[in-house]
Order: sequence, then structure tokens, then C-alpha cells
Amino acid sequence: MHTELSRRERKKEETRHRIFHAAIDLFRERGFENTTVDEITEKADVAKGTFFNYFPRKDAVLAYLSEDRLQAVEENAGVMLAESRPARERLLDLYATAASGYEEDRTLSRYVLVELMNRLFAPGEESVMRWHELVVKLISQGQLSGEIRRDVDPLRIESVLTSLHYATLYQWVCEGAAACAQPNPVAEAQFIPDLQKELRERLTLVMEGIAS
Repeated sequence: MHTELSRRERKKEETRHRIFHAAIDLFRERGFENTTVDEITEKADVAKGTFFNYFPRKDAVLAYLSEDRLQAVEENAGVMLAESRPARERLLDLYATAASGYEEDRTLSRYVLVELMNRLFAPGEESVMRWHELVVKLISQGQLSGEIRRDVDPLRIESVLTSLHYATLYQWVCEGAAACAQPNPVAEAQFIPDLQKELRERLTLVMEGIAS
């Protein structure tokens, strides 16, 4: 019975991955808005009802992509937390790694980020809480080692760093996209040629402060 259940679960996961990869391929080829569920199911060779068994909405595929990336970060979390390197260096690496997935496809990443932002403000969103928990652990380590101020709540520090993280991502994915904002001289002056480098520099600026 246990073997049969495992086989059934494995089959379900294979179907989920097939639908997911078919959808992502189409999003990249035709654009998220121009891709229909019918086209996804045809490419994945599954019934339309099967698609909705795994993904209640088309944008749920984007949430699955975000979850996949988060799991990849979490797989290395144990090693990162156990490292003896300065906590600030590890924080920069964590945020840069999280940003790297967006660089694969800027156009698709616009939709991924919008979907994620919608979930950020949902009460008790599980994946969001997992991210916050990981960052707070690193910050707490930095406070214990004396690298980071102890008179500030680690949750508040995490909120500041993560807000800057998402603001930088939003600016980067929207560069040249009329759907995000109309071009203006300020935006052009803030062009980001290298997402991870810019993110590291901005986070470092916050960590070090702007006082002379």
C-alpha cells in the first residue's frame, strides 16, 4: 500500500512538473498574457480539468515558480547558517541568490514579481513567512556576533532589507517596460545594468548607513 501510494504521488508530481514546464515554455515564447490554459494543456498533453487540479488559476504557475526558487534557497540554508563568514556577507549572498532567478527572463519576471507581491500582503502566506524566518535567523546571528546593532528588532531590520530587495527587483524588471511606468529622466538615470551587483551595493549602503 505504501509503495502504491508513493508511486501515485510520484505520478502526480510528474504531471505537475509537465504542466509547469509546458506553461513556462509558452510564457517565454508567447508572453504570459497571450498564453491560454487551453494552449498549456495541449502542450502538456493533459485535460483542462487536470490543469485546474494542480493550478487553480493561470498565475498559480508563477507562484509555483517562486516556490521552486525558494526551495532551492532553503536547500542551502543549513550550510549558510552554519558558515563562519560574517553574517552581513551571507545576507548579501542570500538576497543576490534570490534575485538571480529573475535574471533568467526579465519579461516573465515582471509577472512573477507582481504575483509574488500580491501574496506578500496575504495574511499568513506560508512561503513569505519561510523567507522572513530565514533572513531573521541570519540577522540574529549577526546581532549575537556584534556585527549588527542589537538595539533594533531583527524583524524590523529584515523588513527594511527585504523592502529594498523588492524595490530593486521591481525597478529592474520594469526597465524599458511601458506596462510598469512611463519612461522618465529619473528612471533612465537609475538604469541597472547588473541586478545582483546593484542589489549588493544598495543593501551594503543600508547596512553601513549614510551618515558621514
